Amino acid sequence: MKISPPRNWRLKETLYSIVLGKCEKCGNIMYPYQQLCTSCGSTNVKKIVSRGHGKLIEYTISYQSREGYEKALPMAVGLIELDEGVRILAPLTDTDNIKEGAEVEAVLRRITADSNNGLIQYGIKFRVIDNARDN
Repeated sequence: MKISPPRNWRLKETLYSIVLGKCEKCGNIMYPYQQLCTSCGSTNVKKIVSRGHGKLIEYTISYQSREGYEKALPMAVGLIELDEGVRILAPLTDTDNIKEGAEVEAVLRRITADSNNGLIQYGIKFRVIDNARDN
């Protein structure tokens, strides 16, 4: 697997944050961001960055991976409904207390590492918020 630093730099907005689109005409919120509203067809769509908080609707554990991601197995993937109302599919981390209906937050975690040149690629994963930790 080869990580390209220039490509990571170009994709930094999507790798390190959750960018949504909000239609100024009808209020529809879309993920991923696009310039055309999927509801009314308006081009008056602005970018908003999600806070990264939501609720875990469902999850599954995958034991198969793409090339370069074998060390990440087994991988938990969840359907998350963000506080903004959009549902996204995202990898989960720190899965020891995972359960459907739990509150989750976006965190920056290692996605993969390039063994050829030692570069590490980071990205967004979600973890369960432990309410006992906040007290």
